[in-house]
Amino acid sequence: MIRNVELIRWRQLRLQQFTSEVKQHRVGRDEFYALMVSRRPLERCDDASVHGRGLLDPRTGDLFDIDEMDLHSSAR
Repeated sequence: MIRNVELIRWRQLRLQQFTSEVKQHRVGRDEFYALMVSRRPLERCDDASVHGRGLLDPRTGDLFDIDEMDLHSSAR
């Protein structure tokens, strides 16, 4: 329980560093995996409270989110 609270607070603190607005993008599994292996400088920004996984571009404030179930599903 405490671990989840720490993860939620970490995500909130991570996103509060931007003076401009964070732009959230919901992506599919293939796009999420492509972003993970791209040369784009992205940081993990997961939200355990909603079982979401995220990648944050610290330069632009783009946040790419996917539900954990969608990420691990075998259906295309």
